[in-house]
Amino acid sequence: MGEYLNKFKEAYNDIILFRGLKRDPLIVIMIDLMNSGDLQYEEWKKKYNEFLAAFIPWAEIFSNQGKDAWPNYVLNLMLADENIFSLQAEKLCFEKIPAATKTLAVSDLQNIQILASFSPQMCQEIFKQKVRKIQNSIEILLDWNEVHSPFIDIVAEKKRKLFSAFCEMSDWSKGITVLSEYFHRNGTGLFGEYNTLRWVNDNGQRYLAGVDNPDPISFKQLYEYEWEQERIINNTEQFLAGYRGNNVLLYGDRGTGKSSTIKALINKYGDMGLRLIEIQKQDLDDFPQIISALARRPQRFILFIDDLSFGENETEYRQMKALLEGGVETKPQNVLIYATSNRRHLVYERANDREQSFTGNSDEDMRSMDTLQEKLSLADRFGIAVTFIAPDQKKYLGIVEKLARERGLNIEKDQLTKLALKWELSFNARSARTARQFIDHLEGRIAMDKKG
Repeated sequence: MGEYLNKFKEAYNDIILFRGLKRDPLIVIMIDLMNSGDLQYEEWKKKYNEFLAAFIPWAEIFSNQGKDAWPNYVLNLMLADENIFSLQAEKLCFEKIPAATKTLAVSDLQNIQILASFSPQMCQEIFKQKVRKIQNSIEILLDWNEVHSPFIDIVAEKKRKLFSAFCEMSDWSKGITVLSEYFHRNGTGLFGEYNTLRWVNDNGQRYLAGVDNPDPISFKQLYEYEWEQERIINNTEQFLAGYRGNNVLLYGDRGTGKSSTIKALINKYGDMGLRLIEIQKQDLDDFPQIISALARRPQRFILFIDDLSFGENETEYRQMKALLEGGVETKPQNVLIYATSNRRHLVYERANDREQSFTGNSDEDMRSMDTLQEKLSLADRFGIAVTFIAPDQKKYLGIVEKLARERGLNIEKDQLTKLALKWELSFNARSARTARQFIDHLEGRIAMDKKG
């Protein structure tokens, strides 16, 4: 056992490329556990229980029918790590990756496999040796593989396939081509882990963060706006195919599915290399920092700005114009901007702005007219503008009927129509959002009635 522990510690120290694994809190606890050979058994057991308490929630996720929880956890860390090999594999086919990089990656895979062999049985053997030194009875450690549930379903299918492939290999270094193909197809780091991200400004710390629970909305759930969706889909598919696309403005009445349409894009095309990054209007100053993180990546990015508009005294719209058409820092070809707004003119314009543009003083008239035109021209900087209009009653009821059918609600059409119109009058007027809110309410009431 002592010889194997030394081999284990050497493997940890010899990892060169995938160094992110070595900073993982659970890996750190595990190494500390393996290095604590001089501790008394009670202290050692306390360290093991510390590891167990931290790992059980992950074991529930990564356990494959009661086995391979730890190897799958380690493999998941490996997939999330950005390094020379994963970044080169993301851009290049395996044959074009430099030989030196491949050699280091092969060595790392061999060492990572040793770390992944850490098991409750290994710990039990170490613990038995410690216990035998002071007493005859043998205590049993809890086994994390006994704690599992069907939560493995939350792990993406693409990951599960790779996990299974590696766990069946006697030599993980033989899986270098499989790993390279995974990175080439899915990406690495944050862009391999997440299709939807957001730009975070946390007390001056600015960074990209993955969205763990993105909206699962799909186009088949967005009824009666197929024509509007088609224009946006066509532009996005052209962009994904490697050609130039247009920035898009979705404007119109509230609750008509503008934001949902953009979210549906990522659910449709995320596996084809599309990534959605939500940014706030107040973060437009961070545009150079954002694009520096995106410019050299092979994925295609949509910067999503929801509910975009500018007040009378806000001047950030000038930054928005530079972002759309390029200033000193040009927008890379793998980035587009999709924005939603409830109004066509994104900058607030008072009713008397036009009157004040003509004061009788030619110089002042010129400056006022320039300011007015600057405000009105922001929306024109988007290559495509798509209008989402609130549905009339027929379209509203059509959305209600399709949603009811989608949910499998057992209700007569006349009764459904009556209740839907009543809901419209009582709550948020007529929109696709109102229709969905009504169906949510109706579905709950039907379920409650059946129960009671």
